[in-house]
Amino acid sequence: MIKHVGSICYILALLLASMLACDASEAPNSGHGDGYTLYPNLPHVTGHIDRVDAQPDNPRYFNALLITDADGLQWDFRSDGWVGVSVGHLKDHQIQGTTVTVWYETLSDGSLLARFVGD
Repeated sequence: MIKHVGSICYILALLLASMLACDASEAPNSGHGDGYTLYPNLPHVTGHIDRVDAQPDNPRYFNALLITDADGLQWDFRSDGWVGVSVGHLKDHQIQGTTVTVWYETLSDGSLLARFVGD
């Protein structure tokens, strides 16, 4: 009986973690991973995550996201809010070595502001 309770708790914890990592509900009218529809006119780049730093006041959002594209170029982004995925989800991509695509704007100071990050 105790063995089954432990297994059930483990499965429930995995489900909860998956739901939290992939929650796109804070972005109005957004579908997880659909930057092509949401931001068709913004430039985007795909690459592997080298670093992601959470904002101190809200660890779901990032201060810095550094990715390297297929040509070896490094891209350094910041965000000013929800970009479609949490820092935890981005860290999963970093650990697994899977790519993400970032839709972004180039600001007047030359910095890159991420608007959406998709799988």
